[in-house]
Amino acid sequence: MNAAERTALVEQLHRRYAGVLYDKCVRVLGDRAEAEDAVQETFLSAFRALDRFEESGRGHLPWLYTIATNTCIKLIRTRRRKGAEPLGEREPAAPAPDLVEALHTRALLDRLAAEADDRTLAILVAHYVDGIDQGQIAEQYGISRRAVVKRLTALRARADLLVKGEPHA
Repeated sequence: MNAAERTALVEQLHRRYAGVLYDKCVRVLGDRAEAEDAVQETFLSAFRALDRFEESGRGHLPWLYTIATNTCIKLIRTRRRKGAEPLGEREPAAPAPDLVEALHTRALLDRLAAEADDRTLAILVAHYVDGIDQGQIAEQYGISRRAVVKRLTALRARADLLVKGEPHA
């Protein structure tokens, strides 16, 4: 595929899926500006990796979801390295209950990102943020369903400890 064809395909994918990916990135990152950056980076990565997509045999949306998830995880890790304060640490005055939950979720994800590997975080996002079932996640990542369950169980246990305020295990 030449450069013009690659560009046309990525533009078509952008028109079709940018909104869906933006919503996903907002759910993961909890920040609209970061989500916009993540979507742009997702499509840049997709353009660069288009040859690998052809080899994967997957549909465009699952492939883009994977790229977006990895992009969000990188942004979370970058945010932590730069010492940015997770939003959950400073609550706005009298927020709506769903905003409080979103802030706590973002803070928890930021803390988990400091401890878990990228694949485990991607599995967490796929299951808890995107609502993908464990069997589909196993297929997507080429691992057993049991391995998915194990990773989710371990991460859930760690998240429970973090919510209770217990230090690193």
